[in-house]
Amino acid sequence: MSYNFFKDKNKEKKFIIFFIILGLFLIFFDIIKFNNSLIEQLHNIIIITYTNILYLTLISLGILCFLTIQYVSKSVWSVIIYPIMEILSSFLPYGCMLIFIMFIFNSLNIIQLLPWMNTNVVNPNSILYDEIIANKKEFLNVPFFLIRNIFYMIVWNVFYFKIKKISCILHNNYSIKLYEKLNSLSVKFIIFFAITSIFMGWDWIMFLNPHWISTIFSWYLFSSYLSAGIGVIILFSIYLNKIGYLSYFNEHHLHDLSKYLFSSSLLWTYFWFSQFLLYWYSNIPEEMIFFIKRTIFYENIHFWMLILNFLIPFFGLLSSKNKKNPLIVSMISIIILIGHYIDMYQLIIPEISLFKYNFGLADIGMLLIIVSIFLKIIFYNVNKHQLKYIGHPYFKESQHYKYPYM
Repeated sequence: MSYNFFKDKNKEKKFIIFFIILGLFLIFFDIIKFNNSLIEQLHNIIIITYTNILYLTLISLGILCFLTIQYVSKSVWSVIIYPIMEILSSFLPYGCMLIFIMFIFNSLNIIQLLPWMNTNVVNPNSILYDEIIANKKEFLNVPFFLIRNIFYMIVWNVFYFKIKKISCILHNNYSIKLYEKLNSLSVKFIIFFAITSIFMGWDWIMFLNPHWISTIFSWYLFSSYLSAGIGVIILFSIYLNKIGYLSYFNEHHLHDLSKYLFSSSLLWTYFWFSQFLLYWYSNIPEEMIFFIKRTIFYENIHFWMLILNFLIPFFGLLSSKNKKNPLIVSMISIIILIGHYIDMYQLIIPEISLFKYNFGLADIGMLLIIVSIFLKIIFYNVNKHQLKYIGHPYFKESQHYKYPYM
């Protein structure tokens, strides 16, 4: 059975094309509006492109991780949304490919994202020589960087396609053996992901500034894209239920998803506070520069995002009644997505922008383009995907699931 977000499939195409054209127009208008040099403008476009691709790729990765957690824990309530999580993870191969292409371009000095890739910074005879980066060259060198990145990108995607292949069989064919195989595969993925996600956090974001290091950075980043990923799952589940494609999804499933959204927001806040408190207490200049830069040049952005990522989700989802209200949970999910986009923005932009960067029309335009591509991939997978997981051993239990304390 085929599913479409729009009654007329042409409307779906027009929807995507409209926002891509609008995004291109905003970028073009922003370029001609300001009299900055062409090199600076291109550099800024590269930065925002990287930020947006990274944001959506990590969301897909977070959703895949959340899916495997459900498999490992053998959760019954979430079985009916397994197909939703598989669909929303489908951007992962495309995102990984785009990120790796940008790394290749950086290694060839076509673009500038990672400053340590400039060979002059490890050359003692160059005026750009950087002793700190030179001391890390065993780890921060182009061949090893590209090898390890392509390794864990490929393995993540192999796990994704294997999980998707087995689950597609389970959509229509009852099989305990395949169910156990999914569980075993998910355990292996989580172990592999727990190790490689640490390196990914360092490589993709933290080493944008090789002088700065945080021992909990990758876990902080994980809590961010996990929370954002759960928010996306909620929004798509509510929408699909509203238009009749996910009729089994009810307030009890929403309540459990809201609890995960609530707890992941607390987890993110814990890591944020832990990192900030330790740095503030030790007051080491090499570490505090991370916060000083964001305080002076970016209007305390790292404090303001606490409102979106912690205070609103905390007080909004504290009540059990609110957790099962689709409107409230949808609004909080959108707020969390905005909050974690700001988080991704403040992690990347201050480190690689040549000057103080002001959010403008080009940022909105590029966000529209990348999100449109993301949605096109999601729409395509929804159209071809069976949303009823009737072959799963616990499908009926999930279908009739009721949270006992409501």
